[in-house]
Amino acid sequence: MKKLILVTLLTFIISIGLSFLTLFEGDINQVSVWWGKWSRDSASLPFSPYKERRENSADFELHSANKIILSDERLFWKGDGAKCLPELTKGDDLANIIITDGGSGYSSSVIAEVIGANAKEFTIGKVQVIGGSISKINILKSAKWSKVPLAFIRGEEKPFSGTIESTFPSGQILEETNYLSGKIHGKTIRYDRSGIPVANKDYVHGQKHGTHIFWYPKTVEPSDYKPQLSAEGDVLPSLWTYLQSEAKEKFKTKYGNHESNKWITDNYKLKGGSFQVKLLEHWKDNRKHGLFEGFDEFSNKTFKDEFKNGLRIKHQIFDKQI
Repeated sequence: MKKLILVTLLTFIISIGLSFLTLFEGDINQVSVWWGKWSRDSASLPFSPYKERRENSADFELHSANKIILSDERLFWKGDGAKCLPELTKGDDLANIIITDGGSGYSSSVIAEVIGANAKEFTIGKVQVIGGSISKINILKSAKWSKVPLAFIRGEEKPFSGTIESTFPSGQILEETNYLSGKIHGKTIRYDRSGIPVANKDYVHGQKHGTHIFWYPKTVEPSDYKPQLSAEGDVLPSLWTYLQSEAKEKFKTKYGNHESNKWITDNYKLKGGSFQVKLLEHWKDNRKHGLFEGFDEFSNKTFKDEFKNGLRIKHQIFDKQI
């Protein structure tokens, strides 16, 4: 029995190996390209573009939501006033174009086209005009209709999945935003020049959903920190200055870049330090839902609100006590 299992397993492994050689000619780079295309729209699969790909904001483009525009090719006295709406399938493919107002004065040479994200995927056919009014627009090739703007990398045809980042000249990240299939999905994090987080926002498929936190670029020292001496013998009165000194030794010429600053902030929080919260928000499906709180630079609470499905149900203002 054990021998049969071993032979079966060996046969399976050989089959996989032969399939690999046949499909990808033994080239691991081809496997990577194939997997990237197949897992493009997944936020959970390992090594998907969403998890692995990072691009600079200089190559980032935001394409508008889809829209149908009508152009009368007649040189003078062009028609106007026509309005139309897309009719979509459950999967958001363009199924039909509904004429809500045919307008007036149109010639027999009217062109309809789709603009916005993935516009090249659509092919619109003949526009029928009766008595100067548009009566029907035919669809030759349909595609998925985008109701919202989508993110792209310049020169690419498919919406972007991965992380877009912008940086300070030092190499410290200014902002990093996760995108899935062209929509913000996951976290958007913003930093100051020293790597202190100043905003952390959660999104799900382009909508605010989860916790949004904003901080003052101000450290809050742990109460149990004891002053340390630097390598030069200087007294380091705070944990933040101590970790800055340690990072200079650890990262040398790379001190001040994102990796260095991340090491400092991670260890600062690990050893009991924190950053002063400015605003705390909770969102659900792009609507305020839950607790909203504000604080001043000295940790004094300034207001406390509670929302349910976008409506404020509780409100409280706190006067600063002198």
